[in-house]
Amino acid sequence: MASVRSILKFDNILNVRDFGGLAIDGGGRVKEGKLLRGAQLSKMSKKDQAQLAKYNIDLVVDLRHAPERERQASNWESFKQPTTFVYDDAVSPHSDNKLAPHEIFIIRELSHPKEAHEYMMGSYTKRPHDPGFINVTRQSLQHMASEGSHTYVHCAAGKDRTGTFAAILLLALGVSLDDVTAEYMLTQKAVDISPILKMAATRMEKQYVRPFDPNALRPIFGVDPAFLDASLSAMGPIDNYLKTVIGISDDERDQLKNKYTVS
Repeated sequence: MASVRSILKFDNILNVRDFGGLAIDGGGRVKEGKLLRGAQLSKMSKKDQAQLAKYNIDLVVDLRHAPERERQASNWESFKQPTTFVYDDAVSPHSDNKLAPHEIFIIRELSHPKEAHEYMMGSYTKRPHDPGFINVTRQSLQHMASEGSHTYVHCAAGKDRTGTFAAILLLALGVSLDDVTAEYMLTQKAVDISPILKMAATRMEKQYVRPFDPNALRPIFGVDPAFLDASLSAMGPIDNYLKTVIGISDDERDQLKNKYTVS
């Protein structure tokens, strides 16, 4: 492993890191300073905006559902908004236009830790073949292959949807599965969730007027290698997945490697 990057410190953006710097099978590494991932950007401070601007971000991949984007719109007030590709709810409709699917589960259905774990496993399993996720992944990777953009990938917390997207990109660039998994698990260093589970459960009980088990929130708030494994198993071999599901040609994959790796 060349390196797994440390969490970058921002005032109001969580779980931010450069996911470049990783070794590529056969030699070389992913370029540093061009690939950032993290949480949503609605509460960026002036300092956060200035710090993010240093990375020359000109592409944002926003994997959130429309209700999430509407409630927590990205705050670009002090610099020009980058080109942005978003999850397309129109091709992946669900039953509620005010809540994302995971929010519906948490608010209305979550009860026990086992249920939470099963939900997360199912969510990761479905994601690689979800039409909205496929569309935004295709658009983003094709743009990146063409432009070599400095890219910020995010969802809400920057761990699940972002984790699957980052894994696809890193595998496409030739990073080993072990290193991809280690990078995914770095989210554990961003926030120690143990102290906040009880507080979160108490807040949710007041807001939604029903009991919440703090331990049932742990799988929802955390990361687990088994979750990422579920996505990777659903994809099958990355070469075939990129070509036949996402729609990335061999030439486009070569362009990605040229833009985002060094010898």
